[in-house]
Amino acid sequence: MRYKSFGNTDMKVSAFSVGTWELGGAFWAKTERNESIEAVRAMVEQGAVTIDTAPVYGFGVPTLPDLGYGNAEVLVGEAVKGMRDKVQIITKCGLNYDRAIGPKSLYKSMTRKEILEGCEGSLKRLQTDYIDLLFVHWPDAKTPLEEMTDALRDLQRAGKIRYYGLSNFTPEDTLAAHKLLPVSAVQLQYSMVNRSNEAVLRQMHENGIGTMTYGSLGSGILTGTIRELPSFAPNDTRVSFYDYFKEPKFGRIMQLLQQMDKIAEKRRVPLAQIALNWSTQRDFVDTAICGVSKPAQAAENCAAANWQLTDEEMAFLNDAVNTYA
Repeated sequence: MRYKSFGNTDMKVSAFSVGTWELGGAFWAKTERNESIEAVRAMVEQGAVTIDTAPVYGFGVPTLPDLGYGNAEVLVGEAVKGMRDKVQIITKCGLNYDRAIGPKSLYKSMTRKEILEGCEGSLKRLQTDYIDLLFVHWPDAKTPLEEMTDALRDLQRAGKIRYYGLSNFTPEDTLAAHKLLPVSAVQLQYSMVNRSNEAVLRQMHENGIGTMTYGSLGSGILTGTIRELPSFAPNDTRVSFYDYFKEPKFGRIMQLLQQMDKIAEKRRVPLAQIALNWSTQRDFVDTAICGVSKPAQAAENCAAANWQLTDEEMAFLNDAVNTYA
């Protein structure tokens, strides 16, 4: 595994971090509890020691307490038992819903109450005394940044979180918050099929703020396993949150995959490893989240750390991305 310094923290994050949205069980293909736990452990054992999760990963599962709210955190807590000192746990706060109503009441909030109560809930579900980095999941467009940073400062002083970050915030709000209380990291979507945040990631990196990217495999489309337009359920995250499995974008991405196939065939590696190396070899990306729900996926993801794309291959892929993505 390769490791990188993470902004202004003392953390050395793994280039590939463990993504847990899918294993939460909501709005994705069906996942199995024990298999999900083993998948997280497999990633850690192969050096992916940075784990990203959130309370909202799993909401909407009717058979679980609170309709699944916090399910992914519970699974992560089980997975890292006995090796808390070997991993970095990153979770989030500020995306919630009324338990009496369910996910249709989903709301964003970065109030003091939401942040403090959210952190306490995460600590319990994760079975840990501290969180390495707590992201505010989304801005709420109404709570003053001062209220948000005051709450996070109190959590730091209490030793409940080591660092904090901002996920999906504008660069303007991120830098404004940075002046109030140093922001340690940002989390933004970034991949070969979505480079909309590239300039922001570069800007944050230049300001000494760590960068963590999600959607690294384009909701699975960059694995190359799907070559014909699928028919996912309307609430499947692959179509409700992302837009890669819809025309005309789907057809263009299929052309990109054909270019990636040329490198895959020559190197005898899966497309997922090409996509992961393309992201993590960017100097402004510290760690890229890899969604995982099965041990076999963990092995394939982590094997990408055993090799790197050459300058010529990167240039070839950049041309393909500019043309088709």
